[in-house]
Amino acid sequence: MRQFALTLLLITGMVGHLKAQTAEERLRYQLDSISQHKDLSGFGVSIFSADSLYFQEGYGYADVKQNKAYHPNTIQNIGSISKTFIGVSLMKAVALGTFTMNTPVNDILPFKVVHPKFPESEITIHHLATHTSGIFDFEKGYDHSYVLEDPSTVTPAIYGTEMAKYLKQIKDNKAVPLGTYLQAYLTPKGNLFHKKNFLKTAPGERYEYSNVGSALAAYCIEVATGLTFPAFTQRYIFDPIGMEDTGWSYDAIDREKHAQTYANNGQALPPYSLNTYPDGGLRTSIESLTKYIQAIVRSYEGNNTLLRSDLCKEMIQAQVSPEQYGDEEETDSYGYFWEYNRDVVVGHNGGDPGILTLMYYYKDIKMGAVFFTNTNVIDNPVAAKQVQACWNAIRTYQKAVNNDKNYKE
Repeated sequence: MRQFALTLLLITGMVGHLKAQTAEERLRYQLDSISQHKDLSGFGVSIFSADSLYFQEGYGYADVKQNKAYHPNTIQNIGSISKTFIGVSLMKAVALGTFTMNTPVNDILPFKVVHPKFPESEITIHHLATHTSGIFDFEKGYDHSYVLEDPSTVTPAIYGTEMAKYLKQIKDNKAVPLGTYLQAYLTPKGNLFHKKNFLKTAPGERYEYSNVGSALAAYCIEVATGLTFPAFTQRYIFDPIGMEDTGWSYDAIDREKHAQTYANNGQALPPYSLNTYPDGGLRTSIESLTKYIQAIVRSYEGNNTLLRSDLCKEMIQAQVSPEQYGDEEETDSYGYFWEYNRDVVVGHNGGDPGILTLMYYYKDIKMGAVFFTNTNVIDNPVAAKQVQACWNAIRTYQKAVNNDKNYKE
C-alpha cells in the first residue's frame, strides 16, 4: 500500500506510436506482446468513460501452476487504491451528519491521539484525509500491520534477498482488530508507540503520506457510525454500485477467483492480510473497480446517487497546497484520499508485495483506465518496464479514441 514511485511517469510518460489497422487492434497487439514476455505473471486492463466500457481484458495467469487465466473478474488485493474508499466513506458520513471534515478526531475516538511534539494542536478528519496529520509510518511499528495467513508454511529463503528479509520481519506478526493496532501505535502506553511515529511538524503543516493516518480515518467512521468499516462500505458503496467479487478479507470474497501473487523471482508469495486493512487491503476485480470509478465520475457530474456532486467535487479537488508539500512550484495535489494531478488526472495507485494497481481518470478526454497485475513491481525494474509499456499502450488507445470522437463531432 506504499505509494508507488512511478506514478508521475505512468500518468505522463511518453507514448509510443504503433502501426496497425485500428486503435483497438494496436492495443490488443501491444498487450498480447507484453503478455508473451511473461515478466508479468498476469494482468488486467479496463478502459472506460463515465457511461461506456471501451475495453476490458485479462492477460497471462491468475495462477501459473494451475494454468488459471487472468480474467476481468479475477480478484486481487488493490493496495492503496483502497484509500479512495475511505475518502468516499468520509463524504458519506458527512452527508449523514455524522461529523464534518473539521471535526477533531479526539471528539470521536475512544482513546486520545495527541501529537507528542504539538500537544495543543488538534488532529482533524481533514488532516487525516489529506495526509497532513503529522502521523508518520515509522517502519519499526508500521510493519506490524502485515500478517501472514499461515507463517508456518513460509520459507523466506526461496525468495530474493529483499523479499526474504521482509518476510522474516513480518513472520511473527499477529492479527489484531483495527482499533487495537491503532491504539498500540498512536498512544504513549502502546507497545508500538515511538516518538518517530510522528513528524517534527504540527498537524496541518506538512504533507506526509501515511497509511496509519488513513486507517485512523476509517476507524473514526467505525466509531462514529457504529458500523464496522466493511459493513459501512458494503451498505453505502459496494451494494449501490453492484460491486461483486469485492471485500476486505479472504472470507468476504470467492477464494477460487483470487489471484496468486508472485515475487520478483517468480516464486508464489504467501497470502497475507493487514491489521490496517482500510489503507490497502481491499480485494476486488478490474470489472468491479471500473464500476466504482465510473460511479464516482457520474457523481462528480451530478448524474449518480452514490455521492452528492458537491461532496464528490470537494473530495477530489486540490486540498494540499504547494507549501504543505514543501515545494512552491509543485503543480500536483491531493484531495481527500484522491490524487489530483495538474487539474486533469484524478485517481490513485497501489503497490504491495506481489501486486501493482492503477486507477486514473483523465478529465480532459473524459476517459479513464484501470490496470492490475499480480506480480511484484516495487524494486523490480523488469516488471516496472512492462507495466509502463502497458500504460503507454492504454494512453495511445485513449488518445486515438478521443481524436476519433472529436473528428466525428
